[in-house]
Amino acid sequence: MYIKGIAHRGYPVKYPENTLSSFQAAFDLNFTYVELDVQLSKDGVPVVIHDFTVKRMTGAQGMVRDYTLDELRRLRVREIETIPTLEETLRLLRGKPIIVMVELKQQGDLYPGLEEKTLELLRRTDTLDQSIIISFDHFSIAKVRRLDQDIRLGLTSSCSMPYVFPFMKELRCDFLGVPMRMMTAEYAEMILSNGILLNPWPVDTLADMELVAAEYPSSLVTTNELEKWAEFYKSHLELHA
Repeated sequence: MYIKGIAHRGYPVKYPENTLSSFQAAFDLNFTYVELDVQLSKDGVPVVIHDFTVKRMTGAQGMVRDYTLDELRRLRVREIETIPTLEETLRLLRGKPIIVMVELKQQGDLYPGLEEKTLELLRRTDTLDQSIIISFDHFSIAKVRRLDQDIRLGLTSSCSMPYVFPFMKELRCDFLGVPMRMMTAEYAEMILSNGILLNPWPVDTLADMELVAAEYPSSLVTTNELEKWAEFYKSHLELHA
């Protein structure tokens, strides 16, 4: 059975987040989506890591953007893994029955060329149709749409945005990430009535899973607790529509 859900940075509860082993675990558990984060190295290579600094994941100091790819490869994630490139990740997942959700970690002009280089890699690895690009930086998403008329796009946010739907329609975005703590019946109805796929995040506790099943059964949840959500999903038929 496929598990309708987004594996957040792979399977971070059991494997180091945003690593090849973490992504492979999400696929092995039959999740329909896997989410990852993309930044640029100092020499302009798209790499997969969430934080803007390398400290939390590697213990080293400094910004991701201040390391070349070779320097990043020498670092160890939780002492056992390496920081993968976006190309390595896409080649791992290419052709598998899982959608790759690529979050651009753009912030203003922090990463010139991030959008172009990401799209180029999606084309080169033949994963364009298997992917959706999202970002907290909505200017970045607007730029991606100017660069490519067909790629699937979505927005994510740390707040509720009742005014965003005309913008989403203009860009043809079909996905909206909303913090679970911000979800209300009114906002969910606004999202669904605009034909947008609702994504509450993160959904990790049993209480939140039960709330989703009761109030937002058509949503696509993001979770770190892959096996917990898989077990819950299998036993709640209302989530399978």
